[in-house]
Amino acid sequence: MLVFGPAEVGPPISYLPGKGGEIAQFVAEDLIAVETSREVMDEGDFARLPLFGKVMDGIVPGQKIVFDSKDGVGYYVNSYLPVGKDLFIQHFGSVMHEDYDVEDFNVVARHLRLRGDNEIPGEPGTCIDGGFLPLPFEYERVTLGVRLNEFLDVHLSIEVHKNRDRLSESGALELMLKEGEEMAIQAGHGGAYARIKTFRRGPRQLGAWKGFEMVARKPAYKDDTDAHEFRFQSLGAVHDPLQPRLDLRLDSGVKNNQTARVRPSLTDEEAIALWDKLIGTIRVRQPGDATAPAKVSLGTRKATGELCTQEGWWQCMDDDIIEGQVRRHFTAGESMPAAMLQGEPNLWHKLTSERPRRKAATVWELVGYDDAAASDGKLAK
Repeated sequence: MLVFGPAEVGPPISYLPGKGGEIAQFVAEDLIAVETSREVMDEGDFARLPLFGKVMDGIVPGQKIVFDSKDGVGYYVNSYLPVGKDLFIQHFGSVMHEDYDVEDFNVVARHLRLRGDNEIPGEPGTCIDGGFLPLPFEYERVTLGVRLNEFLDVHLSIEVHKNRDRLSESGALELMLKEGEEMAIQAGHGGAYARIKTFRRGPRQLGAWKGFEMVARKPAYKDDTDAHEFRFQSLGAVHDPLQPRLDLRLDSGVKNNQTARVRPSLTDEEAIALWDKLIGTIRVRQPGDATAPAKVSLGTRKATGELCTQEGWWQCMDDDIIEGQVRRHFTAGESMPAAMLQGEPNLWHKLTSERPRRKAATVWELVGYDDAAASDGKLAK
C-alpha cells in the first residue's frame, strides 16, 4: 500500500478527501485561533500585518484564504481549495507582509486536478496525494511510504526534493553517520554503538542516482527492541528535475509509527532482500508509464463553478438554455461555466425580434465521452 506524506508544491499542501463542502467549518476554526492570536498582539503588529484576521475569496469558486499570525511578525496563512468533493489545504507559515504573494496560491488553484489512486499522468508535473499539478515548480518536495500487509512492522519511507541552485550538504548520510559515532564515543556509549551489526556501508549506484548506503541492524537499547535500519541517500543534481535529492529509509520493528517498538518480523537476510527489491524499482517516471484515469460514469452532474472531472460532452440541465449551448465539450480540470439562458423580453426585444440573454448558474450532466457519441445522436436533449 502506498501512503502519501507531506508535500510542497510552492507552499506545503495537504489533501482531505470528501471535505470539499466543509470549508466554512475550517474557516470558523481558523477565526477562533485568530482571536486567540489577537489577544497577544499590539498595535504595531496590526500595522505591520494589515491582512491579519481577514478572510479572502480565492481565484476559484469556493476557495477561501485566512490570515492569522502566531508571532506578530509574519502571517500564518491557510488557503482552502475545493476540487470537486475533495479539499486541498495550502499553508504558509510566518511570511512577511511584503513577501506575501497570492500568486503562490493561485498558480496551484488554477491548475490542480484530482488524480485517481492508480493513475500515472503522461504529461510532466507533480503527483501529490489525491491530485496532480501539470506545472514545473522551482521547489518541489514529495514524501510517501510503502506499507506491506505481510509485514506490518516494516515501513519504507521515500522523500524526494527538487534541488535549486545548490546541493544541500545538511543531513548528508555519510557525514551524519561519522558524527553519530564520534558523539556516541564522547558520551561513553561506544560499547552500544559497537554492537550495531553493519551489513553494508558505502557508495551505491541506484539507477540514475549516485549515493551512499547504510544497511544495519541496531541492538536493543533501553526501551528499544533490536531493529533494522537501512538508509540510502543521493544529493542529486542542481536544477535537474530528473536528478532530485533522494532519501530512502526502511525500518523494521515499527508500531504506531514508532521504530524499535516490537521485534522485527523479518530475518536479516529477508530484510536485505526486501530492501534491494523495493528500492530497485525506483526510477524516473517515463511517458510510457502513463495510465488513463478511470472514466467518470455517464450521468455524473456538476454545478457551475465545480471542476470538470471527465473530458467529454456535458449537457445543460436548464430548460431555458440558448440553442447551440445545450451541449458543450469540457476537459478535465476545467471550471464548469454558467449557462447562457433566455431572458424575459422587453419591448425593444419584441420590436427587434432579438432574443434576450442572461448568464445563470446551472447544472451540467455528462452525456458522452467523445465526438462519436455526439455524431450518432446519443446526445439529443
